[in-house]
Amino acid sequence: MSQAEPMGADFSVLNIPFYTNLTSILNNSIYTFSSTDSMMLFKETGNKLSKQGSIQQLPNGQYIGVPLFQCLLKKDASYLIGPESMNYQIYKFIIIPADEKNPDKVILEEKYLKDREYKSPCFNEEHNINIYRVLFSEVKSKKVWLSLSREREYVFKFRNANLKMLYKNFRDHIDVSQGPFENSRWIYNDNYGNVFIDGFFINNNYKLYLSDGSVACEFDNTNRTNKWILHTKNEEMGLLRFANYNMPPAFSKNEKILNHNNDFLTDFNELIVCMTFVLLNHKRYEKQARRRRNN
Repeated sequence: MSQAEPMGADFSVLNIPFYTNLTSILNNSIYTFSSTDSMMLFKETGNKLSKQGSIQQLPNGQYIGVPLFQCLLKKDASYLIGPESMNYQIYKFIIIPADEKNPDKVILEEKYLKDREYKSPCFNEEHNINIYRVLFSEVKSKKVWLSLSREREYVFKFRNANLKMLYKNFRDHIDVSQGPFENSRWIYNDNYGNVFIDGFFINNNYKLYLSDGSVACEFDNTNRTNKWILHTKNEEMGLLRFANYNMPPAFSKNEKILNHNNDFLTDFNELIVCMTFVLLNHKRYEKQARRRRNN
């Protein structure tokens, strides 16, 4: 099956929700999950993955309550420039059995941890699993050189690939280049080819159009309130839907053991998840920068 479908195609029933706890001064992260149920469990248990009842295992071996990815601000020199210029780090959550007797443990560690940068694991005693945060991508934010407008480029560095997102002032789209997204565009509310003055708004529908005109996905947050006001800061930030979605293969070759599948999404769709983090962060921090300029 192709990675995308023609314009107007139905999107998959799979909803990938994004969530952030903006009421926390110390938490500038955005998370995404395999389902709304997984997100709600994470929220209800206070983001504490080692806590009793914080994680549930489904009959197919998958765990919910654990994010798929986390995007957070990188604490480097970009902090000194301003929030709209900050760089990001994107981590992928990896679940590996903690039991040394589990025959799949070494195989999974070799596959997901070898030669990778990762955070010390969180141990969940209830399910006897280790939860790692493995660095998946680093995103550098920079103003376009010699640009008289506020054009901004985001450069993604992955382990085996790179891509770029370019925001241009007074445009109704975001250009994407490199890899499988060469000559692609994120389009605001199907407003293809029309220019408007005030940039992107908070409540929007975005679709990613590939170079052949097909649509790969949509990110929709039109049901979210249009202001970052207190009583909405812990709501989900929107849903990412793919034009097609194939369920992952069997989780383990050992029929007696059901391991969590760490590759819930395809490589192609994981890159889309990373771009969605930038859609959210760009609007969030550009709005702050605009407020400072107007004061």
